[in-house]
Amino acid sequence: MNGFSERPATADDAAWTVALYAAPHARPFMQQPAEDVVRAALGGEGWAERIVLDAAGERIAIWRAKLEDPWLAEIHTLAVARPGTGAGSWALRRALAWAFEEHGVHKAFLYVTAANARARALYERHGLQWEGTHRDGFRAPDGTFEDLMHYGILDREYAAWRTTAP
Repeated sequence: MNGFSERPATADDAAWTVALYAAPHARPFMQQPAEDVVRAALGGEGWAERIVLDAAGERIAIWRAKLEDPWLAEIHTLAVARPGTGAGSWALRRALAWAFEEHGVHKAFLYVTAANARARALYERHGLQWEGTHRDGFRAPDGTFEDLMHYGILDREYAAWRTTAP
């Protein structure tokens, strides 16, 4: 997982972000925003929006998280351009560090479609626990509904995971 870095997302990243969400590996699991929606969402209060760069400085992933309360953070978006490169794991670690180490939250959570087994496995490897399912909680781009799974991790669980993480 070496060689990654990150920078804040900017309006110049909007087209890339929209294209990433529409990529074949991401499209079934993500809402498809328009570029103007992505631009308008940047810089909201309590939000962290980061572009992950590979060793060559090319965009490879994005993560977005929000403080819901001083004690609670939602990891809202985690998407990678090239699955299998380690960028998703690196981005998730950064999002969790942002929540727990930079903001001292008690809990971080996220939602993922039940069909996205690869992402669910990533979250579980990083100490997040399945907390419940929202039946038909996600409307896919093709109009079908899918179950949405709620995952969370508490500060003490994150601390324990950090001591054993590879």
